[in-house]
Amino acid sequence: MHQTFLHTVAMIACALLLLAACRPIQPAPPTSASTAPVVESTDDGDALTISVEDGVTTIDITSARGIGTAQVRFPSEMTATPIVLRFHLHGLEQAIFDNGAQQLEISVSSHDPYLVSQSLLTSAGAQLLGETDERRATIELVSVTDSEPTIPLQDGYIAVTLPPGFIDSAHPLLTLRWIDFYR
Repeated sequence: MHQTFLHTVAMIACALLLLAACRPIQPAPPTSASTAPVVESTDDGDALTISVEDGVTTIDITSARGIGTAQVRFPSEMTATPIVLRFHLHGLEQAIFDNGAQQLEISVSSHDPYLVSQSLLTSAGAQLLGETDERRATIELVSVTDSEPTIPLQDGYIAVTLPPGFIDSAHPLLTLRWIDFYR
């Protein structure tokens, strides 16, 4: 009987050791999805496609109605990279880029020479941005064919490169609003 008792105690000890050695499986660490910009909201009929290539973040925007809004959150490690927004619209009557501290407003005229006006609204007030102002975005009409791009765009997009530092670690959320002339 003493032997049976020792055998039972040994079995219980082994079982306890096995149970103590078992741990629940830990979830995998977050993948690279957490290091990519994330579209947080869009209007119905609007679509944003984000790609990152050679250190440049490109956001392609399509809009069925020609009027829309969206929000994109950038991870802190991407706030210093160039950001290019490509509006696949016929024209750009108005685009507003808001980072929570300032709003950059852009308008591209619908007639040749397609003048671009830009203003910046901050807590200090609104200010028109001149051609050489470093806070000014770069605007380009791009044709996807060999033809010269003209408004209304039929086969291209309007590329807006935000000024450096517009999105930063303190202001990682970009709210976009746009209106197409030809909606």
